[in-house]
Amino acid sequence: MREQHAFSVIEIVIALGLVVVGFFTFFSVFSTGSHHAKQTRNRAVANLLAQSYLEEFKAHTYGDPEPKHWAQEEDNPIRLVVGGREQQFKFHKTLTYQNGSFVGKSQENTDLIKLVISWRELPGDRQTEDAAEDNKQLEVEVPVWR
Repeated sequence: MREQHAFSVIEIVIALGLVVVGFFTFFSVFSTGSHHAKQTRNRAVANLLAQSYLEEFKAHTYGDPEPKHWAQEEDNPIRLVVGGREQQFKFHKTLTYQNGSFVGKSQENTDLIKLVISWRELPGDRQTEDAAEDNKQLEVEVPVWR
């Protein structure tokens, strides 16, 4: 009698199942890595934007009116091109003052500036036009004095 060295249908189904599970695991790892890379990129840009405003606060003369761009709600802080494709950044910001003396609205000697930067962080590149749809934010409070 000769031995037969063929695969049975059950062995083929089990092998295909293992290949499919490996395939989905492999692509899941890449999808998760891509999402984390976008999160890191967005948070780094938000930190860069906040640092830029902190430097502007240092350079601003106490009591002078605020520059016009401080009142703008939306910021596009950098132009980044990855693989020949420009990345879209839309950060929303709000600046509030405890008493407004930093921008000449009061005669107090100290003030507290609160900077809130928000953005949308979801899979894909779609950013929002409306700050109400943003789901991440960075808050910074800065004491200033004459």
